[in-house]
Amino acid sequence: MEPENPIENLIEKGPGRPGLDPAEQVALQVELLRMAGVRYLAGDPGRLRGAAVPAAQRPAPIPRTLTGDSPESRPAVGTRLADLAKLQPPRVIEASRPTEPAAPPRPVSLPVQQQPKVTGTSDPVPATPVAPSSIRSEPIQPVPLARASGSLFALDQVGSEVAGLPDLDSVTRQTMLDALKVEVAACQRCPALVAERTQTVFGVGPVDAELCVVGEAPGFNEDKLGEPFVGEAGQLLNKMLGACGFDRSQVYICNILRCRPPANRQPQPDEAQACHPFLVKTLELVRPKFLCLMGATATRYLLDQSTGVGVLRKRDLVWRGIPVQATYHPAYLLRYPDKKRDAWEDLQRMLGRMGRKPPEAS
Repeated sequence: MEPENPIENLIEKGPGRPGLDPAEQVALQVELLRMAGVRYLAGDPGRLRGAAVPAAQRPAPIPRTLTGDSPESRPAVGTRLADLAKLQPPRVIEASRPTEPAAPPRPVSLPVQQQPKVTGTSDPVPATPVAPSSIRSEPIQPVPLARASGSLFALDQVGSEVAGLPDLDSVTRQTMLDALKVEVAACQRCPALVAERTQTVFGVGPVDAELCVVGEAPGFNEDKLGEPFVGEAGQLLNKMLGACGFDRSQVYICNILRCRPPANRQPQPDEAQACHPFLVKTLELVRPKFLCLMGATATRYLLDQSTGVGVLRKRDLVWRGIPVQATYHPAYLLRYPDKKRDAWEDLQRMLGRMGRKPPEAS
């Protein structure tokens, strides 16, 4: 025997039953709400709204003759909302006609203190950004690099010739380099780097060096000792230089950044831009005969090129009249030892451009 369905008991089943009385209507609504998952609280409507309604203020009960039981109180056929919707003729939606363009809005006049300054043209002059107090007041002026025209591989001349400093002797340039090191140590241009660093890491090596190596940024050991390339990657660099016939003391070594990035992450573009004038000034004072850029970060921010080292290492690059050889960073070679053969080919190519015989040919 099937269970009794309370909904079927409340629904009109034949013409002999005129309709539902109010109690049955409430019961049907409660059952439908229960089936729909709506929680029902028994009680009068006043309590459901959060305030009890006194009995004296409750509305009088509706007479039974007006509750829909009598044929006179029932709505006539066609007057209910559902019937009216069925009797409505279908709406015909006409295609929208093109309208004339609306007139442009009238310009709103601003107060005098809000009017933008105009200098000979109708375009407003953009506001000059205000440097934070922790950054130097003078704007950073990175040295512009003129990209070579034509295809990407026309990189035989990257940048312009050194307009440079006066023809100063090596002693004077060394004195200026020491003063630049003191200025870098007090630099506050990158708050994120200043908060994390132990000390700045300047370059090491002699002025008028035949070779200058430019890396990425200081690491943990470099930050502690204040000298670039002194960790595991620095030991590999020393072996690479020795294989080329150079002692470390004969080579000037520096990085794109002078501060260690947090967690040894790669330098951000704004950080490299802030440190770029220091790097350019250092190279102008050292005046190396040849540059060896190690890693994608060095080539990206010194040559202003986003091309990978795998392509640039095979090109005869020049930065401001100084020949450049791009190769892989020693830290990269420690992670991917199979690239050491390519790096050795780069060093042999660099020696050939420098007029030195590679060690294998000597």
